[in-house]
This record gives sequence, C-alpha cells and structure tokens, in this order.
Amino acid sequence: MRRIDMAALMLLAAAGMQAQNTFINEQLANNSQDVIGTARYVGMGGAMGALGADLGVMGWNPAGIGLYRKSDVGLTFGGQWNNARISTENRGTGTFDQMGFVYSVRLANETCPFFNVGFNYQKKANYNYNFYADNARLNGLSQMDQVAELASNRFDTNYNLAGMAVDNSYLTPIYGDEANPDKATAYYNKFGGESSLYTRHSAGSLQGYDVNFSANLKDRAYVGLNLGFDNVDYRSWSEYTEFNSYNNADGENVKGDYALYNDQKITGYGINVKLGFIVRPFEENSFRIGFAVETPTWYRMKNSTLYDLTDLIDNKRTDQKESYLEYTMRTPWKVRASMGSTVGNSFAWDVDYEFANYGSMHMGYPKYDEWDDYHTSFANTTDKAMNEHAKNTLKGVHTLRAGLEYRPVKAFAMRLGYNYITSAYKDNVRFDQYGINSAAMDYATGTSYMRWGDTNILTVGLGYRIKGFYVDLAYKVRNQSADFYAFDTGFAQGDTDFTQANPDLRGVTISPVDVNMTRQSITCTLGYKF
Repeated sequence: MRRIDMAALMLLAAAGMQAQNTFINEQLANNSQDVIGTARYVGMGGAMGALGADLGVMGWNPAGIGLYRKSDVGLTFGGQWNNARISTENRGTGTFDQMGFVYSVRLANETCPFFNVGFNYQKKANYNYNFYADNARLNGLSQMDQVAELASNRFDTNYNLAGMAVDNSYLTPIYGDEANPDKATAYYNKFGGESSLYTRHSAGSLQGYDVNFSANLKDRAYVGLNLGFDNVDYRSWSEYTEFNSYNNADGENVKGDYALYNDQKITGYGINVKLGFIVRPFEENSFRIGFAVETPTWYRMKNSTLYDLTDLIDNKRTDQKESYLEYTMRTPWKVRASMGSTVGNSFAWDVDYEFANYGSMHMGYPKYDEWDDYHTSFANTTDKAMNEHAKNTLKGVHTLRAGLEYRPVKAFAMRLGYNYITSAYKDNVRFDQYGINSAAMDYATGTSYMRWGDTNILTVGLGYRIKGFYVDLAYKVRNQSADFYAFDTGFAQGDTDFTQANPDLRGVTISPVDVNMTRQSITCTLGYKF
C-alpha cells in the first residue's frame, strides 16, 4: 500500500462518493468516535457516565445532571489543527463546542431532595478538514471503467456521473441489441489509467441540543431524561484527477487527464431520546454504577451536489449539473454502562462502555406532497438494498472510555483520559455500486469511499476553581486509520462485459491508499456555579 498522512474527521468526512450510501451514513451515525464537550469532560476522555455533575455528560448519561446541588452555566471554545499540513490552506480553525446551563431546585422532600432542569448545546462532530490522496499505480484500470459498468445498468442516469460521462463522450456506447438496435447495451473502456490524485476540503459540524430533566432520589439513585435534537450542516469541495493514456480521434494512443469536481451540501435534522440511571449501591461508599440508553436518531436529510468534468482534449469544464436527493436515516440504538468513584476530596476515576450495532442502520425516502412528482418512483419507501448492504458491511462498535482526576489542592485539578473505539466495518468489505439496487445510486456523482479502522483518543486537562467561578483546559489528540479507494474494481473480476472487452485486465486490482489520520485540539471552558 502507498502510505500518506491525513488530517481529517469522520462522518460525511469519509471522502466518499457524492450520494448517500452505507459508508457516508456510518460516519454520520457514529458520532461517538470523538470526545467534544466541556474541557473537564474532554480532559477525562468523556468518561463521566457514573461521576456526573458536568454539563458535558448530559448527552452521554442524562442521570449525571441529577448529581448537581447547585445551578451551573458554562460555555466552551477552542481550536483544532492537523498533525501534518497538507497544503497552505490546512491551518488550524477555531471552534465553539458547548454552551449550556443547569438550574438546580432544592425541594423540601426527603425522597427527592433535588430536581434539576438543564439545556446544553454540544458539538458532536467537526467536519473541518483537508484530505489528499495519491495513487501512483492504477494498473491500467480507470474510474471510467466503473462508471461504464454503472451506465450500462442504472435505471436513471439523469442525475449522476454515469449520465454526464455518456453525454460528454467519456464512454463509448456499444450497440447491438437485436430487439432495440438504437439502444446502447454496454459502455466499453477507452482509458488506460496510470495514476490519480484526490483532494477534498470540507466544513461544518453535527450539532446536538439536549433538554434535560433529572432527579436525585435520597442521594442514592439518580435518574435523567433527555430530549435530543440534532442539526447537520456539511459542505465539501472535492476534485478527482486521473492521468491516462487513450485513443484520440485518429486512433493514436496519447496521454491525457481528466478531472471530476463535486461541490456537495448536506443539511438535515434529527430527534432522539436518552434515558439514564446512576446508583450508589453502598450507603457509606461513593462508588457508583451508571446505565444509559439512547434511542435511534431519526433524521430527515437533503443532499445537493453540483458536479462537472474537464474535457480531455480542450481541458474545458463541462456544463455543471446538479444531483438532489432527500432521504431519511435511522441510526442504531446505543447502550452505555459506567462505573466510577471518588477517593476523599482529591481523586476520582470513571470507566464507561458503549455498544451500538451499525449494521442495523436504516435508510429510506420521505413522502412527498401529491402535487410533487419528484422521486415518485421511490417516495415514502424503505431502501431495502442499501439497508441490506449496511447489514453485510457494518458490525457492532465497542467504545471504551477511561478517565482520572486528581486534586492536589481543592482549587486545582489535573485530568487524564483515553478512548478506544473499534471499527464499524467487517473485514475486506467493498463498495460495488453496480451490485446495489438502490435508488440512491441513481444520484451518485463519484466513486470513492473509505473503510475506517479503529480510533484512539488521548486527552489531558487542567482545572481551576475560585469561589463559584471555574476555568478548565483540555488537550486532545485523536488518531484513526483508514483505507481509501478511488473506485471499486469489481468490474475487472470474473467474466464481465469489461473483461470480455479487455481480457488482459481480467483479475487486476488496485491497492488502497493507506491513511493515517491525526487531529489535535485545545479546549477551554469558562463557567460559574451558584
């Protein structure tokens, strides 16, 4: 494999094709791959599911807010940067990660001495990154080979890359259907791929808003309920350039290149519910155990992509086209367990675990008004093919968080945290667009995808408190590996139209680009308890 360094994030940040599919949906759904929130929460690696009493824990275990005995207001900001700069544009960016409050009400009730109400805005994912990948050996295969396969078999090519490639003579139609002599039955390769370059810049974030209600039950048990609202705001600009040899109009084999441009925007909203418990089983011991469950998030999304190609001969860009798709997505259930304790007034620890089965993700399409004939062929339907692909591609993800806090003096704290998140992908999975009979594939404007690996996150933090005021700082480094594929080579395997026309390329494959993604950030929280 060719190896590069990448500074990137996740979800939609998957350098994937510009149409909704399993690889993009997993990145959107898997928002536990990062730790974002208050600096105290980040400094302990997000491991506060049993300790609670922090605004950042609201979206992880709502019962953590039940431990408050005072009201609290805080906001968090900071900056992030990439470990290895890809270009001069790849500079650090500022972030606004959290803002919220808890209003604690003391009740004259022995059973429930405190009832708390809270609200918290917390960023779940940050999409600001630049990505660059080069593959010096395409071994004679081209992205257009896969596009040709799609053009031969897609029901609708009006809104996808296959249609644009046909319209602009990137693909040569082959005629010969006796019943329909004017109908193209196949599109054969005329490119000999040598190398490729892929670049992507993205911006935006996934934002979560939680409304919390929690209660303290005799200082031994704590319960919390959240109503969660998500907002997705994602933009990306990508360019895929391929260097080829091809036959010109005179039949001469010459060298040339083409470039595919995509300007993508994804927006949407979602809703979920979280329920949590924390129990202190031993009256004279501060040891606690916690449990939380998060329902699937039901999303309604809009994906709009402007795309065009450069002409091989005149090096002019084609007329820009738009691909627009509305869709729905349901993420998996998430269950979390925690245990933690304090030792005197100087030491605290917590370990959290989460499980979510991403193979159960669900994609579909919304119901349109009766007067709207847009997408009438699949409106208000379940995308069975894409859901089956998710089941065969993705698996359960295990997230382990651990955190420590040490206070040498009452006003000062030092923190350490670690996360390990397993990959959501099964071994050796691929993305054969031709093999997925999904309506979303009729809106595909690219062919690339990423297969993400495990994630490791290390955090450290400091905190200072004076009277009711507090300031916390945290530093985080996040690393994740991935395999990047510019296109799938299934068309060159076995007895296909392509291999029959190009027998010398039968069985040829392309090694993926080996990605090592590292990102660093600094977070600061200012707050006041009263």
